[in-house]
Amino acid sequence: MTRLVQHPFLALGIVIFIAITVLVAFRLSTGAKTDTKRARLITVGVVSPLRQDLDIRLAYTADISPNQIVNIFSRVDGHIEKLHVDKGDFVMANQLLVEIDHTDYRHAVNQAKANLSAAKAKVAQQDAVVRNAQLTFDRMQALIKEQFVSQQDLDNAQVNLDAAEAAKVSLQAQVNQMNVALAQAERNLAYSYIRAPFSGYIAERNLDTGAYVSSATASTSTMSRGIMSLHDIHTVRVLIEVVERDIPLVKIGQKAELRAEAYPDQVFEGAVTRIVQALNRATRTMTVEVDLSNRDRRLKGGMFARVEVMVGTHRQALQIPIDAVSRLEDTQYLYVVREGKAQRVHVEIGAHSGHHVEITKGLTGDEQIIVAGKDLVHDGTPVQIEPLPAVNRET
Repeated sequence: MTRLVQHPFLALGIVIFIAITVLVAFRLSTGAKTDTKRARLITVGVVSPLRQDLDIRLAYTADISPNQIVNIFSRVDGHIEKLHVDKGDFVMANQLLVEIDHTDYRHAVNQAKANLSAAKAKVAQQDAVVRNAQLTFDRMQALIKEQFVSQQDLDNAQVNLDAAEAAKVSLQAQVNQMNVALAQAERNLAYSYIRAPFSGYIAERNLDTGAYVSSATASTSTMSRGIMSLHDIHTVRVLIEVVERDIPLVKIGQKAELRAEAYPDQVFEGAVTRIVQALNRATRTMTVEVDLSNRDRRLKGGMFARVEVMVGTHRQALQIPIDAVSRLEDTQYLYVVREGKAQRVHVEIGAHSGHHVEITKGLTGDEQIIVAGKDLVHDGTPVQIEPLPAVNRET
């Protein structure tokens, strides 16, 4: 101890040596624990491929349209006397919607009836003239045989008969004209009562009582909206645009499923009903119509919808969750577990169905596919597997 006191540098060196020794020992023990942690296996979630029938679907987005839409216009001139319905009302076919002031049209009918009666009276009067001319002519024919009258008298009787018959024909033509005029007046009177052409809902009402309407307003005019708008939504339709490569797949009668944002948990079923046999030159797509029954009237015109058309079925298709597939440039790959290690497998994919995708090349169907944790492994990484619960392919 006396020597250490006499040599302080020697004592300091001994202390430093001891400290370094203790630190190295601690590092070695800590390193061993770190190596133990590094050697711990990565746990991944795996599933087995499904092999079952797969419906081939073409998916589109579109707007829902009523089966029929009509803007209600007046076919006669006049002021709106009465509105019998308003926006949101459901009306039946031939139900009275609007009355146009029909005072003038009733007068026109009455006038036409009076004119017709007068024309018929003139025909009856002329008929009497014809009969009298006929009797005179017949009498002249009898008297000329006895030479009591001259041939001139007989000729005059013939001329009078012909003139009377011609006058009757002219008056009968006037009667026909009056019948036409009466029919026109009655039709205008009927047009002043505007009725629903089909059952549906009143979607718009653009005019009020007292507004003037004209028969000259064209229903095709983009500047005129009509008195009101009637929508038939007992059946609704969706127009989808099919790209050129999918045109051979779509046929009339194929089943379609529609999902609307207003009813996210409900699937509405319909069918392909019409195919426009021509492509839009600007978009290179073909319009296809899908009709859906809407008896409960839940679907409304203008709703946004997602439509899937079933165009075929792949029998016993090999399917895996789409989340298991990764993409690198133009290739798709996934990881399978073989002999306790992750192994990358390049695959080719086919059709999609929900959250599952068809594998057409690269798998046999007996593999364990890594879904959860696929981003934590690479080719050859030791892994520990944990089976994931089976998920229905439609979810």
